[in-house]
Amino acid sequence: MPAKDNMFYMGNKNLPNVNWKGEYTKEQVKQLKKASSNILHFAENFFHIVNLDRGKERIKLYKPQKRALRKMRDNRFFCLLASRQIGKSTMMTIYILWQACFNNDQRILLVANKEATAIEIFQRVRMAYEELPNWLKPPVKEYAKTSMTLENGSRIGITTTTGTAARGQSVNCLVIDEMAFIEPHLVEEFWKSVFPIITSSKKSKVFVCSTANGTDNLFYKLYHGAIENVNGWAHDKIRWDEIPGRDEAWAKATKTAIGSADAWLQEFECEFIHSGESTLDDELFEEMMSKVSKPKIILDDGHYKLWEEPDESKLYVAGVDISEGVGVDSSVIQILDITDIKQIRQVAVYRNNKIPPLEFTNKLYKILRNWGSPLALIERNNCGAQVVDRLAVDLGYEKIVSYGNANAHRRNVMRGMIAHTNTKYKGVLNMRYFMNEVRAVNINEQETVEELRNFVRYPNGTWKARGGFHDDRVMAMLYGLFILENEITQRFFEIVEVDDMGKPAVIEPMDFGINYFEDPTSIYLDNEIVGSNIHEMNAVVWGMGDEQDSDISELEAFGFQLIGEKPPPNWTGEPVDYCRH
Repeated sequence: MPAKDNMFYMGNKNLPNVNWKGEYTKEQVKQLKKASSNILHFAENFFHIVNLDRGKERIKLYKPQKRALRKMRDNRFFCLLASRQIGKSTMMTIYILWQACFNNDQRILLVANKEATAIEIFQRVRMAYEELPNWLKPPVKEYAKTSMTLENGSRIGITTTTGTAARGQSVNCLVIDEMAFIEPHLVEEFWKSVFPIITSSKKSKVFVCSTANGTDNLFYKLYHGAIENVNGWAHDKIRWDEIPGRDEAWAKATKTAIGSADAWLQEFECEFIHSGESTLDDELFEEMMSKVSKPKIILDDGHYKLWEEPDESKLYVAGVDISEGVGVDSSVIQILDITDIKQIRQVAVYRNNKIPPLEFTNKLYKILRNWGSPLALIERNNCGAQVVDRLAVDLGYEKIVSYGNANAHRRNVMRGMIAHTNTKYKGVLNMRYFMNEVRAVNINEQETVEELRNFVRYPNGTWKARGGFHDDRVMAMLYGLFILENEITQRFFEIVEVDDMGKPAVIEPMDFGINYFEDPTSIYLDNEIVGSNIHEMNAVVWGMGDEQDSDISELEAFGFQLIGEKPPPNWTGEPVDYCRH
């Protein structure tokens, strides 16, 4: 009989190897037979999970989970549509381990959209295997980070849709996790190469599971085909309210946490929101188009448009999207009046697709100062980084919002936002909430409304402009409204009142000690002011004595000429007018 030290893989007492020998009691033999024939008995008596509050424990299956496991057991092809946080990946791992332990020579492949996700799920399989009693499980022959092979000849491996591990392999059981969130072109290519090989066997099985994510993807097609009974697949759907303990109070708290009716419907109600859907529905688009208006002031050859002049009693924010300035995408500044969050107003837009980032930084700095140096959320991807850093370091602009780096040192807390899939998705949900759900955003510029209309959901769940259109104005608007996302708002404002979704409804500004307003036309002394009569502009009130002479001399140095006579020293009468010669 071999030494005990040679009976375990790498010395791990929970990993019996091919040398393992043990004695079985009558009860163990009975349990072994029952577990091998009954997946629910196997799961509830031997399968362990990690509970975030209680640590490792045997799983307690809910009614819908038992229903899904029976369908996996009884069908070759099974499609599971499930709410978030109901343990769909855990159900897949239960079946994988049960199949491997009690069936010889199985080739089981777990597929996820990312390698890290596949490894994380496989770690659950390995942990559950190690927690099984040694007398219940086949010994290990190979045990690695991405695969395991048992003495009975069964093997469990993982891959991604971008890998080649599955191509050309014989697979008895294919499991694809969160299928709807895999890039369509990747999963469809993978499917075409792997599915025919799997279905060439009369006993092979394929299971796919996912939360809903649009309609233009393979998961939706498989699930819809199963519903219509046209593809031979079994199907099931598990909603949030099928899990014990999830009542209306839980639903309300969760809706508040995610802050979007769309996200709730898709991720918890299992509703497919159509791909190609516009940010604005037909009714809202028509309503917004009916409210657009011509700007009060147009500056910089039409690049800078103002519908209102800066008001020191108002609270403004800025959203900034940055481009390379080569005539394709545009650098855009959206100025929003958020004094009344129930009536957010677009008050100014700057847009230019030919301004280099360095020059744009100067323009941005001056425009921000026009509006009282408001909080500005600036995208710092690619060339945006040099704009953000120069604005903060070289020009000393202190009110740049930082988002997405929880570990940032305090001195770096206002350095812009990296736009990636997660932050953009969260930003879109936030923007759609204020626009679509509470109808709080008033847009004056027609081009912004048109860009929003052509900003659509793509099959992989992301949002961007339709082909042939731009979304620079939309992204700047998204960044500006993102300042009203709770995590940011509570850092910079006093939240006086929240609405039913937990979003800020009434806020008050904190005193940053920076509140400087400039005349918005002062940065365009060399440009003709279009859309505003110079005589209708607010008059300039001059200083006294030497200060007055200095002010007038400065204007004359810029090429202005006095209309009428120069006021005498210490003049306190009516303001005087200058015009450009």
